[in-house]
Amino acid sequence: MNNWRHAFARVASLGEMNLDVAHAVALIGPLYLLAVAVPLSIIDVRERRLPNRLTLPGIPVALLSQVVASWMLGKWIPLAIAVIWMLGGFAVGLAFNRLQALGMGDAKLIAVICLNLGWFGWFWPVAALTLAFGIATGFAMFMLATGRYKISSTIPLGPYLLVGFLASTIGLVAS
Repeated sequence: MNNWRHAFARVASLGEMNLDVAHAVALIGPLYLLAVAVPLSIIDVRERRLPNRLTLPGIPVALLSQVVASWMLGKWIPLAIAVIWMLGGFAVGLAFNRLQALGMGDAKLIAVICLNLGWFGWFWPVAALTLAFGIATGFAMFMLATGRYKISSTIPLGPYLLVGFLASTIGLVAS
């Protein structure tokens, strides 16, 4: 009887290990985005643009890692949810771009952030974007109040999006 309990415990621990490994694999996409966060932020502050050569590789990196993680777990719904988040995030970003309220680089970065965090659940992209827009709004209001910005001034949104992404990724890993 003791051998059966031991065997069951080993199988259960293998399942937990597989879950941990799968989640680690799915984190490859967020790690890529964190790796390019500083150069993206510097470029956005200096030039008010987010280059495709740094932003767009985040899509295939995240998709590939999420496909592998979904395969490892035998669960494909998180992948579908992440893709829906990506498409929805891009659609909203594109709509704001058409209203000239957001740059196209920001719209693409939002899509990449939503894809990377959406696999882990609905909370993480919401948290990242809420934090990003909250900090950006606070900064813009401070700059307006101190007379450093005019109402027509623009701010580089990329660094704020990436700070929100970083905070959400830290929260995700810590949870």
